[in-house]
Amino acid sequence: MSLSRAREKLVGRLRSRKLREREGLVLVEGPHAIGVALEACARFRFALVSETLLPGGRHRPVSDPPASDLPVSDSHALLLAALEAAGVEVVPVPSVTLAELADTEHPQGVLAVVEEPLATLEGWRDAVPSGAAPGPSPLLVLDRIQDPGNAGTLIRSAAAFGSPGVVALDGTVDPWNPKVVRASAGEAFRIPVVRSTWEDFDAWRRSLDLPLLVADASGEDVRDFQAHPPQILLVGNEGAGPRPEALAASGTILALPLAPGVESLNAAMAGSILLWALGPGVAGAP
Repeated sequence: MSLSRAREKLVGRLRSRKLREREGLVLVEGPHAIGVALEACARFRFALVSETLLPGGRHRPVSDPPASDLPVSDSHALLLAALEAAGVEVVPVPSVTLAELADTEHPQGVLAVVEEPLATLEGWRDAVPSGAAPGPSPLLVLDRIQDPGNAGTLIRSAAAFGSPGVVALDGTVDPWNPKVVRASAGEAFRIPVVRSTWEDFDAWRRSLDLPLLVADASGEDVRDFQAHPPQILLVGNEGAGPRPEALAASGTILALPLAPGVESLNAAMAGSILLWALGPGVAGAP
């Protein structure tokens, strides 16, 4: 079995946001992220694996640093077994070919093409009825978050703290960008992730009478806020902060207490702490 030219071109197209959206496919790299996607029952089209990692192949020298928490041979062997058990087609390719197709500078020997999970705002209408708690943490909204690492970290935190999902507003980096998926450690496949315009999102929010909480340094101390689910937390742009429309629509602006002289935190760190505080953390605690 070898990689067809059509599939090679398909993988290349998945580096473009426009073409990803048109294809409805996501490029996932690395044993951990692919393993999480498998656990989340994502729909795989196929996977590519370096020939050096297959039985009889030329494995990485012991002196080389491992590419994941597990030894390379163990982590890849476990993943390949899981892919086989799930009936995913695995195509061996030369390591140089994998390196050319991968989004990372130092690929971890395996990548997969996975269908983008279907999720819509309307799909949450029954899952998040007014007056009923959707989960331990608020629905997370990314407002013009530009850095893929920040977006992926926030998605990972949303999954970790029990958020019912993530909304990526217009102006935000594509949540299915390979770098975002990698930064989320594959957790984007565990919770609904929806792209939306501000206008559509706000109309949906108001139709359910869901309160909008906005993260901003000018807000009140989150420790003094009494959380009443269901609710929504919006985290704004790394430099400019939340859009003016969000601030105007918000009933509450929340901030983290910082030590004197510390101006702010990274957007991903601040948003993650607020998610924890509003869910399983301390907001409203006596």
